[in-house]
Amino acid sequence: MDERLLDAAAEDVSEGEKRRADQIRLISGLTRGSDTEVCARRVLAEIERTLTIARTHRAIMLSLMDR
Repeated sequence: MDERLLDAAAEDVSEGEKRRADQIRLISGLTRGSDTEVCARRVLAEIERTLTIARTHRAIMLSLMDR
């Protein structure tokens, strides 16, 4: 398997983790229960779902490299 593919998968995870941290920081500055905060939490949930997919993808890539 091409190392560049694994590097790209690792970068996807890293970027997702950064986006998650940024979103959590943004939410902390919003008024609890406001429409904006509710929407921001929905975005955070989507970021977390995407991050889970990226982590799974990276894990699969790693397992394929072990073969």
